[in-house]
Amino acid sequence: MQSDKKTMKIAQLIPQFYPRIGGAEICIHNVCKALSENGHEAVVITSTAPPENPPVLPYQIEYLWPKTCGLFRRLPHVVGNTYLRYSLARLQRKHNFDLWQVTNGWPLGVFAVDFFKKNNIPCVLRCCGEDIQTFPQINYGVRLNKSVDRLIKEKFPLFDAFVSLTPSVKEEYFKLGIPDEKIRIIPNGTDTAKFAKLSDEKRSDIRKKIGVVKLDSPLILTVGRYHPKKGFDSIPHIAKSLKERGIDFNWIIAGRNVCEIRRKYPYSESVGIFFLEKFATTGGQEVFNLPSQELIDIYCASDIFALPTLIETFGMVLVEAMAAGLPIITTDAPGVRDVINDGAEGFKVEAGNSDKFAEKLAVVIKDERTAEKFSAQSRASSKAYDWKIVAQKYLDFYQDLKNKT
Repeated sequence: MQSDKKTMKIAQLIPQFYPRIGGAEICIHNVCKALSENGHEAVVITSTAPPENPPVLPYQIEYLWPKTCGLFRRLPHVVGNTYLRYSLARLQRKHNFDLWQVTNGWPLGVFAVDFFKKNNIPCVLRCCGEDIQTFPQINYGVRLNKSVDRLIKEKFPLFDAFVSLTPSVKEEYFKLGIPDEKIRIIPNGTDTAKFAKLSDEKRSDIRKKIGVVKLDSPLILTVGRYHPKKGFDSIPHIAKSLKERGIDFNWIIAGRNVCEIRRKYPYSESVGIFFLEKFATTGGQEVFNLPSQELIDIYCASDIFALPTLIETFGMVLVEAMAAGLPIITTDAPGVRDVINDGAEGFKVEAGNSDKFAEKLAVVIKDERTAEKFSAQSRASSKAYDWKIVAQKYLDFYQDLKNKT
């Protein structure tokens, strides 16, 4: 057994990275940053095309052939797999990594694991969405394809260890025959200190800036891209139900392509819904500081967070809302049920039940004491998801795995 004090060399293989940034990329950035700050070597390996002006980071990024990811999906498996093995071997010789983590099980995880096993290199898989979960009703999940599912069932169990964002994802690993001792639950994180409580004046200024008309009415917030799994198509019905109950409110939906809801449901704005699709962006290293300050301000200027989702791997927006001290109204969907405790940070209702969702929203809007209780618990619960805590979980996980090999 090796000493815990020895440094580690960790490779993070991920389909896309800077300048393309999302939740998975933010996680890997923070993990690599923590590794570097603790004296370890971390290298991100990605098939994203290299930028003209890469940011200065405390870790290295290795860019594979710029078109690798797209080409890999189009080429016959044998050709794409050969190129991938060649690339991984070259980087392993260059860096002599102690272990690799692959973020995204399909196609990277499936086609990379044989290289790791052949060369006796410890390997970790971190699934983060439709590479592990399925929801046939909305055609969600690559495993609905029988040939892909067959490969996943064959290759995933070959990994030495697995990161599970939630117990719901862990259950999916179990279904593949992966034993409990190989799985470590490590959630996503956020910088909770950024979600500071605002003064009434600042809250009012932010509401005016984003176009809220009824400044004294409760502001309900929903954040996320427009996607069938998010359940956003139910929001107009929920809002209409609230109006019929005589409840006044503002409801902002913020995220990519959310104006599609207005197109599909023209009455949306008449029942108090408005939409935000574009936010201020930053470049360089600051691009990793998501959510943007503009979105953080909107969280902190809101009164309630609503997420009528059908399925999540984790639900990062729930943690951000908790960090802002918002009462949460959401569903009992996979991924969500592991983050929000019914009656603690807010209410959970059956996924797809719009009338029940409206009923619980009405309770929080009308009952100030309940709202305050949920708000306080949300802030308290969010502390467990601070990046400092989450990143340390990864470091401990890697060290445990390295010491076993």
